[in-house]
Amino acid sequence: MDITLLKQVASTSNKIALSTALNSEADVKIVNFVWYEDRPDTLYFSSVKTSAALKTYDQQPDVAFITVPNDGTPNNPYLRAQHVQLRRSEKTMANLLPRYLETIPNYQQVWDAIGATLVVFELKLTDVFVDGGVGQKKETLHF
Repeated sequence: MDITLLKQVASTSNKIALSTALNSEADVKIVNFVWYEDRPDTLYFSSVKTSAALKTYDQQPDVAFITVPNDGTPNNPYLRAQHVQLRRSEKTMANLLPRYLETIPNYQQVWDAIGATLVVFELKLTDVFVDGGVGQKKETLHF
């Protein structure tokens, strides 16, 4: 599978707008994420252990998301997926911290403030729409 465009677009963002719904109540949260080229069908994010969102994540794991381009990124490239399976990850924040520090500016401050309270989640993709931006290539990848 050629993931060249996916790599290109994923490198332009470190945040997603994560859409959930429980009991017909929709909600959207902006969360930081990390991604690894050798696991192109998985995005990782974290949430505070005491967050009310965890109840929603556990009860309704069918979610949608769209990436939010980093400030100054031209042409508005993005990744978008629906019917993504959200689940608790076996990975820990300690496992993912090097990648967070590499891809998210000032993440050390977040880690220092709340790192011990974070629990990791995975977003497992079956399909992802990859839009390289205005006038650029677009494709849907199937995993």
